[in-house]
Formats: sequence, C-alpha cells, structure tokens
Amino acid sequence: MLQLRHHSVRTFLDGVMDLMRIFICTLSMLISSLSCAGTVVKLYSTELPITSLAETPNDLQVTEGLRQVLVKVSGDRAIDQKPAIQQQLSMPRPYLQQFSFTSGAVESENRNALVLDFNRNSVDQLIQSTGIKPLGSQRPTLLIWLATDESTGQDYASLDSRFIQKIRQTAEERGLPLQFPLLDLQDQVALPVSDVWGLFEDSVAVASQRYRPDAILVARVEVKPSGVAHLEGVLMHEANSERLSKSGQTDILLVEAMNQAADQLFMPVVSHELSYFQTGVAVKVNNINSLSDYINLTEMLTALPIVNNAQPEWVRGSEVTIRLQLDGDELQLMKALGIEERLQAMDQQLDSDGLKTFSYRWQG
Repeated sequence: MLQLRHHSVRTFLDGVMDLMRIFICTLSMLISSLSCAGTVVKLYSTELPITSLAETPNDLQVTEGLRQVLVKVSGDRAIDQKPAIQQQLSMPRPYLQQFSFTSGAVESENRNALVLDFNRNSVDQLIQSTGIKPLGSQRPTLLIWLATDESTGQDYASLDSRFIQKIRQTAEERGLPLQFPLLDLQDQVALPVSDVWGLFEDSVAVASQRYRPDAILVARVEVKPSGVAHLEGVLMHEANSERLSKSGQTDILLVEAMNQAADQLFMPVVSHELSYFQTGVAVKVNNINSLSDYINLTEMLTALPIVNNAQPEWVRGSEVTIRLQLDGDELQLMKALGIEERLQAMDQQLDSDGLKTFSYRWQG
C-alpha cells in the first residue's frame, strides 16, 4: 500500500513538472513573439536565377553565391572589397557544401534557379579573418510603412505590389527581418495614409507600438508620368531619425533605401568588440523545481541593468537555459550574477559553436 501511494505521489509530481515544462515552452514562444529581434533563416544559402539547368554550377556562379552569403552573414555589403575576401572569391569551391536546381512558375513564367548551400564554419572563419564578427541569426526587425501614388492616388502599398516585392528581395539579400503592418481598421485609424505621406513621426511611432519593432521605415514613393520616381522617408531607430531622399528608377530607389536601413541597423554589431546582440550569452541554471522558481529566476535576470533581453532556450528536467542579450560584456555579467545570493556559480562550458555557457545552481 505504501509503495502504491509513493508511486501515485511520484506520478503526480511528474505530471506537475510536465505541466510546468509545457507552460515554460508556451511562455518561451510568447516571449519570442513579443521580443524585438527577428530570426533569419537560410543565412548560408542563396538562390541564383539561371537560364538553363546544368549538371554542376560554374565557377562564376559559385563565386557570386559565396559573395552574397558573405554579405548576408556579415552584415557588411562591402565585405567583398577586403583583400582576404577577394582572394578566397577567386577559389570559392571549398566553401560550397551542396547545390541543387529548382524549376517553377513565377508570374506565369517558368524560371529555373540554382540553390547554393555553403559551409557555415568555413564562412564564419573567413569573415572573422577580416576582423568582423558574423551577425548571427537574431537580428533587429524593421517595420515598413509605405505609401505610393502610382495607381489610385495616395494609398498604402499592398503586400503583393512590385514595391513591396523589391523591398522583400533586398531585405532577404541583406538578412534583414521585416515586419509589415496589418493595415486593418486599428492601423487605418491610428495612422491614416495622409500621415504616412506627410512622414509624421509621432503618429508613426504610436501606430507602430502594437508591432514592437526595433526600427521603423516610413516612406512615400511618388511616380512621375515619365517613370522617374521620388522617394522621401524617415528611418526611426531608438531615439534617432534619419532622413532619406532619393530620385531615380523605382527599383533602384527601394534597393538603396533598404541597404541604407540595413547598414544603419547592422553598424553597431558588425565588430568583434561590440555587443552580444548577435548570439547572446547562455546562462544554464539547474535546481529549477517549480514554476515559482522559474518565474523568480527570469524576473531576477531581466531586472539586471546589463541585460537587455532574456529568452528561454530549452528546458530539460530541472535545468533551464536562458539566452541573455547584454548591454555590456561577459565580465560585467559575471560580476552582476556574482552578487546574487540565489545563484551558486558552477563550471563554465563551451557549446558546439565554441560559445561560452555560464552555469549556476538556483538556491532560491
């Protein structure tokens, strides 16, 4: 009878822990959806349009593919001008991991494409040899408010318009996560198209709060009967505003605007010496045996002045890993955690990418 009761209690506790893990996973997804940073996929892959299929890609295609991946991974669109990069672009095949050919219909036309996948470690090492730290997959998001006068007067550009398609293409080439407003009734009331046309920053900032972006680009594109276009816009990032004013062919204007935005957003993190925004610092904590323990831990970490953001990464038994984005360096983090009585420092470890993980035992 005692053994049965013990088994029942154990089963109950296991069930509670399972519920806690489900709750934490749900909370993790919620936090991720509310956080500013966006995740970029296929960083080490690129797709080149081709006129005909072949058995293998030629050297020019592999070189162009590697150049595009280096720009996307590094965040530096001029990285191919560095001598170390130029040397490797002349012999790119060792960086190629695999390739494939695709064929499909785009806008009622059959189009072929070459998909090139490059080796992550080799690409990262090449970028680091130039003194640049790869940005990683977590990057600042840019919310786009765009109005045009091309069709029926001043109106928002639709998601399937040629304007937005060119913006998407350029952002993908730069590895810049984008957000687009829903343009539902709430957006229309908060930000009439006339406010976008007038580039009213205060109205744009208020209407953008529901999307929680890292940065905002509000712009208007006027298309003249001659086909020449004029773009006026404002890039809003943190407390700063940068004016954009360009004239020329529409596609060129949009590409230049997106490149300017990407350069501005990536500039603080294209460096070994600057922030941990790219990857964050992993903090592994064991002895988390209840939901209360988990909530107290996350509240303690997010309250630290050095921590900009905390995202749960995984839960395994009584052990959780939380990745912290810092406004500082690892030494400052260690000092901040060292004075916290509820944490006992354990051995530091390196993950599969050679990144340091800080290990602690919860004593709350």
